[in-house]
Amino acid sequence: MWEIIQSGGPMMVPLTICAIMGLAYTIERIWVLRLMPESDQAKAQLDELEAALERSPEAAVEQCSQGKGVLNYVFSALLKRHTTLMIEQREFQATHQEIVDLAESAGGGDMGRCMVMLRELEDLKTELVVETEESAREYLGKNLVVLFTIGNISPLLGLLGTIMGMIIAFESIAVAGAGDPRVVAGGISQALVTTASGLIVAIPSIVIYRFLARWADRSLKQVEVYGHAFANTLIMSTRNEPSA
Repeated sequence: MWEIIQSGGPMMVPLTICAIMGLAYTIERIWVLRLMPESDQAKAQLDELEAALERSPEAAVEQCSQGKGVLNYVFSALLKRHTTLMIEQREFQATHQEIVDLAESAGGGDMGRCMVMLRELEDLKTELVVETEESAREYLGKNLVVLFTIGNISPLLGLLGTIMGMIIAFESIAVAGAGDPRVVAGGISQALVTTASGLIVAIPSIVIYRFLARWADRSLKQVEVYGHAFANTLIMSTRNEPSA
């Protein structure tokens, strides 16, 4: 094996690095995706966090800081995003009140106030839904782009090694002539080894990337169910808070 790598020339170094990285990230992603919680475990984790949120937001943050896994990652992201949105709402409280007053003065009365509050809830829900999907994709799809990149650049590295091998072969012909096949054998061997190595690295990387990407998409749908449920809990937890 070592002799083959040496015969491929300098381009075998990045190809070998790509192969090692591809293998490492494949194992890492399979490990992460296999740790997806079952329905009962996910429901229990959601219930525990909701119970902590009922005690106080700080208790929920503390529980998230002690946990791990994709659901914990999504729940933590939702807590942070919800806190940011609440701060923004308080900053624009005066503007919000002006809109409500205008709606009432225009004859909307309670209906106008209700429509403003409904719009506020819809915006909050939309933000948390987007945060759920983005954080889940970030966790489940982490490092998949590396596999995708390896699958795309490995054939190019192999092609570059092929060109370098052919250059060596033609330089040998220019120096010693074409009478002896052994003169060009080294360059041609380097060209073929790097071409084959590039394909050997690229083909499994692309196949594994497609497989893991589909696996991550299926897991994403499961995570979104519990993420949306927790988002609803966060929204309801702020409805009874006094405006400030």
